[in-house]
Amino acid sequence: METIKSGLRALWKVLYPLMVYYLSVFAVEVIFQTWGIQINTTIDIILPGAALTLAILWFPYKRDWIFRQGLIKKPFPSPVPMWEHLIILGVAASISGNILISLTPLSQWFPAVEGAVEEINAANQLQQLIGICLVIPAAEEMVFRGIGYGGLRDEMGPVWASVFSALFFGAFHGNLVQGIYAGLMGLILAFIMERYHSMTAVWLVHSAMNAGSLYVLDGALLKIIDNNLAILALAGLISLAVAVCEIRLIGRNMPAGQWKRIE
Repeated sequence: METIKSGLRALWKVLYPLMVYYLSVFAVEVIFQTWGIQINTTIDIILPGAALTLAILWFPYKRDWIFRQGLIKKPFPSPVPMWEHLIILGVAASISGNILISLTPLSQWFPAVEGAVEEINAANQLQQLIGICLVIPAAEEMVFRGIGYGGLRDEMGPVWASVFSALFFGAFHGNLVQGIYAGLMGLILAFIMERYHSMTAVWLVHSAMNAGSLYVLDGALLKIIDNNLAILALAGLISLAVAVCEIRLIGRNMPAGQWKRIE
């Protein structure tokens, strides 16, 4: 019976912030339609919805932060040690993940990912910078790591909390290809949360991941490689090696601390 209760508590702690996110985006869409505001891309709705989510979830996040007695040491945003390595990790992980998945036939088998990519490309440069690289990662981290990971960890420990938070994060993206990529990135983000206990740290890595995909890979690297599969594979392996080295470096220098459970 206690196992069932623990599972339900863990599920609730993941689902309620996600529900807030979806309802915030839905509320923004209704307001836009009611006021006759033109919606050109989904980012037009998701960006203000993400900002609203941050405003709402800040209060339960801050409550958890206080109850954990300084484990999540400083509220978002705040400086973090080895911040430059977090950025390098985010960029390298996104490049390697995207390239290695692109070398498989997954995109041909599951073409729904193309619609998601088109939505990102349809956004203007300011929306891509503020929305995709800054605000939306902050909202997603508030949902999945700031509140969700801690709730899962309270009930099942760090390993399974990392796995399940990554699975939820992957499913949230709505298609298999992005889901696999987001799930892998979610494991890295859970590792960073475990080591840093900081929203700022996971937001920094997540933002670097999105910026790496948007500006480094799509904006520069793919144009230089020019569809050369051998060089593309080499770039993927090099970026994967960099990401692994950064994870090992962070793991050595940021030992996992004590985690106070919240009932």
